[in-house]
Amino acid sequence: MKSLTEWIGAALLMPAMSVPLAAQQPHEAMALMREDSLFDAATAAHGIEGWVASFAPNGSMLSDTTAPTTGTAAIRDAMAGFFADSSASLRWKPTSGGMLLAGKVGYTIGTYERRRRNSAGVLMRATGRYTTVWMKQPDHSWKIILDTGAADGPPEEVR
Repeated sequence: MKSLTEWIGAALLMPAMSVPLAAQQPHEAMALMREDSLFDAATAAHGIEGWVASFAPNGSMLSDTTAPTTGTAAIRDAMAGFFADSSASLRWKPTSGGMLLAGKVGYTIGTYERRRRNSAGVLMRATGRYTTVWMKQPDHSWKIILDTGAADGPPEEVR
């Protein structure tokens, strides 16, 4: 059975898949992939500040296990525990991207790895796939309006 995030991701990508590749403006898709890579680097370097800075004021996070979290203050609150944990890391890599509305709304898709110690102190590793939807802001920056992901399976012990 498909998860909610997989259904939403498919619904968001349908318009892009119906547009011929030549019309998708690959330079914009590459710019979004660079932006996503910078988002990863900023989060790795600055933790929660790097994470929150890439979201639009009305941006949302959506997962398989929680209700949508909308707005940068709510996103900060939702992620504070994760980023406060010194054993935690979250890294990702975009593998593709495209435009939903040329020059205005686009997406990146990629893979992620999350590490964190469980309650027994054992370092665990989870991997998965994500889709991030970006919207160009009035200042011409790209900000996240929706970030969602799906785990490949349960976390595994790091050996």
